[in-house]
Amino acid sequence: KLFPSKHEKDLVSITPIVDEINILFEEYESLSDEQLKEKTNEFRERINSETDETKSKIAELQESLKEDLPHEERMNIYEELENLEKENYAVIAAVLDDILPEAFAVVKQACKRLCGTEWEAAGNKIRWNMVPYDVQLIGGIVLHKGKIAEMATGEG
Repeated sequence: KLFPSKHEKDLVSITPIVDEINILFEEYESLSDEQLKEKTNEFRERINSETDETKSKIAELQESLKEDLPHEERMNIYEELENLEKENYAVIAAVLDDILPEAFAVVKQACKRLCGTEWEAAGNKIRWNMVPYDVQLIGGIVLHKGKIAEMATGEG
């Protein structure tokens, strides 16, 4: 085959991410359950630290809207707020892209640790026996990027 298909090109860009997830998954094996749980707080703190400045500016501008302002000035503030919201969204998206391998590895490690766990839900006994396969990680990455993934298993 001379030219790769769209699917093959997409896989080339996603495979290194899956490899990184699996490396981190193995590294997280040595973490205690508490340390693994703490990873989620670390992710939240990273997002907050990257967005604190923008959120502060947004809060200041929203506070200024409570004052009696001329229409033109009010419209300028709304425009600036819109731009800051877009900037904040872009920063969050970038941080989420950055932490994706770590977050997926935490979930995969948590799934592994839950294997064999049983509980009752709505009167039914449930037994956890799932650890995400690479193809499921690929599907999650594709969904994170805002695309639609159809998996060979029919999931997606």
